[in-house]
Amino acid sequence: MKRVARVRCEDYSNAVEGVAKALELLGGAENFAARGEALLIKPNLLAAHKPEENVTTHPAVLEGAIRAALDVGALVTVGDSPGLGSLERVAKKAGLSEICAKYNVELVELGASGVGSFSGVRYKGLELAEAAVSENRVWNLPKFKTHTMMGLTLGVKNLYGCLPGKRKALYHFRAGQSPESFAELLLDIHNLVAPVLTILDGVRAMDGAGPSRGDEVKRELILASADTYALDYEATRLAGFTPEGVPTIKLALERGEVRADDIEVVGDEAEVMLFSPAPGSPAEFKFVPGVVRPLLRRILHPFPRFDEKKCVGCGVCVEACPGEALTLEKSVFLDSSKCIRCYCCQELCPHGAVDLPTGLARLRG
Repeated sequence: MKRVARVRCEDYSNAVEGVAKALELLGGAENFAARGEALLIKPNLLAAHKPEENVTTHPAVLEGAIRAALDVGALVTVGDSPGLGSLERVAKKAGLSEICAKYNVELVELGASGVGSFSGVRYKGLELAEAAVSENRVWNLPKFKTHTMMGLTLGVKNLYGCLPGKRKALYHFRAGQSPESFAELLLDIHNLVAPVLTILDGVRAMDGAGPSRGDEVKRELILASADTYALDYEATRLAGFTPEGVPTIKLALERGEVRADDIEVVGDEAEVMLFSPAPGSPAEFKFVPGVVRPLLRRILHPFPRFDEKKCVGCGVCVEACPGEALTLEKSVFLDSSKCIRCYCCQELCPHGAVDLPTGLARLRG
């Protein structure tokens, strides 16, 4: 049985203890780290957001993981490759730099010390940070959020940050033509990184227009597991989503990476809390019959729209667009024939100027 620890944590003042309790339920941190052994902790550092915006892994959850790893004598580093901005700037804004400094733990940009070519089941020659696909053990610290393309961004999705820098846009274009093909990429990356532990920050989660512009959800949970797929399956259930609404889970079930009857949940009780899906995400069509769902998504999958009142012309969306569908003159222009509707523009816009229409509004123009 694949064990998932579920710990009630009402606010971040108790998160360090919550992480410790979750690890106890899994047999202790010594099962996932060893004295004198290199350990990489990979949080979610999408972009420069304050902790209270619920976009990045909260510093208290990182602190709990660092403490647990140091207590067993592991040689800890913290690393990521943000989708926007330098690691130094993003980690400082997110409050993670302070935690790393407190424990004298090095903060490293994934890919800075080397990039290797690795092959998965579907995608060959993946250019991943060697620090994440090496002899290091990896602890994976995702954030519990909805996602416009993948339904939810959980443990498997969080490891996309092991693709360094601008390679993310390249692979978004290569694999982002559909949620299903992108899920294949994410499973390949996850299985190559092979984290020994995943700890999900769900104390404050996000629903709606995730992963960066959604609404706060007081989910009040920390989940942990040695098996990322089992953890993601339980989180999907707790968000009220079906596997069809989260392509990584759907594909993992099809490949036999996870089975519902092979998951043992231990710890605190938790009720299902229905998350509002992100506009255009697979989860938005979870109640539509399977044979109709792909057609309906193609029709109602919205193109992003740009709010001229909020747009400052910074050009982040243009730079982030993997399909080169955006140009910037007096305002942002979208070439819908090139748009793959990956929503990197909405995800990374620092000013919240990109909107994804909902309801019938998505049919207009």
